[in-house]
Amino acid sequence: MAHDETGAFLRRYLTSTFASLKHRNFKLYALGVVFSLTGSLLQEVVVAWMAYQLTGSSLVLGGVLFAYQVPMILMGALGGIAADRFDRRKILLLSQSLAFLLSLVWLTLSATNSLAVWHIYLLSSLFGVIVAFEIPARFAMIPQLVDKEDMINAFSLDGLLFYGGRVIGPAAGALILVLAGPTLCFAANSLTYLLELGTLRKIRPAPREKSDSVPLLEAMAVIARNSKTRALLLFVAALTFFGVYIPLMPVFSHNLGGGSQLNGALIAISEIGAILGSIFLAHKTARVAQSAQEQKPASNLRRIIALAGLAFAVLIVLFSFSTNKYIALALIAPIGFSMTLVTIGAHALLQDEVEDRLRGVASTIFWMYCYFGMLALGGPFMGFLLEHLSISQSFGIAGAICFACSAVFLSTTSTKGRA
Repeated sequence: MAHDETGAFLRRYLTSTFASLKHRNFKLYALGVVFSLTGSLLQEVVVAWMAYQLTGSSLVLGGVLFAYQVPMILMGALGGIAADRFDRRKILLLSQSLAFLLSLVWLTLSATNSLAVWHIYLLSSLFGVIVAFEIPARFAMIPQLVDKEDMINAFSLDGLLFYGGRVIGPAAGALILVLAGPTLCFAANSLTYLLELGTLRKIRPAPREKSDSVPLLEAMAVIARNSKTRALLLFVAALTFFGVYIPLMPVFSHNLGGGSQLNGALIAISEIGAILGSIFLAHKTARVAQSAQEQKPASNLRRIIALAGLAFAVLIVLFSFSTNKYIALALIAPIGFSMTLVTIGAHALLQDEVEDRLRGVASTIFWMYCYFGMLALGGPFMGFLLEHLSISQSFGIAGAICFACSAVFLSTTSTKGRA
């Protein structure tokens, strides 16, 4: 009897957690994301390895990342406008077709042993431009693939796919690189693009709401004037800026007396925490949305995000004070868990708050500026603090600011639903 009850509970849990997958379009989308993310992150590992093999310079590694991120951030605004004015599925088909062609260039250069450093910079920059158009269109299309009541759950599951890909992609890249070399890695990446293009061709998004397109600055102004979206974006920007920790993991590892193995373990466990956070969020949003007694998923999600921010602030301070690697390993999973609730939950909530004609620009503001932009600025800032203060002092300050921002955001939440 107990076994039957456990099985029934697991079935109910999985059914509610993965509620969005009952929609054929979203199921195809999710399959395509698995292919695309695995291939892209696999390629990222191989490109970094080849850049270092060619030069032996860590500065070049940073330069390659810069070459990718800067075009993505600068062109993101155009990508957002395009996602709100044109067919989002067609934008994805075009962007992924171009990415496939780039993957063939990588493959050819590797197979002919012709890859040079300037190729890596150029191809990374071009890929950054493609991603600038891909990301807004991808996120803006999700509401067209599911019913309204499953939208927040769909964004939560998209987060699960993202963090799952961050584990699988690099691991697959490292394994193939060791066993077969970089050329086969690039070939595998090309194959994933073909598989994703196959899924995109089968997707039939629901028709969009008929409305006039909004100029970029006006769209940004509309989002900024809304007190709920403004508070949400400021909250995420602050936590991302002061709460950056993954790029600084080598500093924590060194402080704990460990090397590359400990550094890798900390990052991997943080990613596992992020995956669990995505699963929790998907289940929580689905359960709230489906409850007959509770029809305010947005209000509940705001509270979850705020409480997760408070938890993250406390945990990151405890982590920075830790001198025992086992305690640090125990703390890093809930850190990844709580930060994921903030980022993935906040983006889902933002998409729930804005009109369809603003979804592309909203995704651009969130990911390009409040997330990737703040990571790019927050990393050097926290690095500067660490140069002049201890780890505990630096993250004590950062944690206190994150806690204050979370407390302020919590005070803006309401159990009365949307205004």
